[in-house]
Amino acid sequence: MDRSEKGVSPLIATLSLLLLVVMAFAVYVYAYLRSPAPTPPITCFLEVRQVGGGIEVEHLGGDAVPKAFKLYNGAVTWLNLVVKLNGENLSVTGGARVGGLTTGMVDFGPGARLELPVSVGKGDTVTVIYVPAQQTLRTWRPS
Repeated sequence: MDRSEKGVSPLIATLSLLLLVVMAFAVYVYAYLRSPAPTPPITCFLEVRQVGGGIEVEHLGGDAVPKAFKLYNGAVTWLNLVVKLNGENLSVTGGARVGGLTTGMVDFGPGARLELPVSVGKGDTVTVIYVPAQQTLRTWRPS
């Protein structure tokens, strides 16, 4: 062998490949461990009905939905619970309430009634979704 022909020894090449595989495995394990666990579904019994000029969502029993939504002067900001009308998030800019509450964070639990000043008619679909698990809790169509 001529001294001008230099190469990597087989031992160095093998160790380099082994190091590359171990590093790739470490990156995979790190990414796997950092991924969040899926949110489990909840058991929640809701009733949706037409009341006066709007709709009412009543929590009849089961798990409470923490930080379901925020009310501010009757306007709703959906958080862990969202009400959709015909597939679109319901936009309520005033007039919503839970009991006498029109401002504050709402943990939506058994006995709570959310009143929404939204008119619905035949052919409309109201869907209530638990956002963390993307779980449909209730679908309602007015008759």
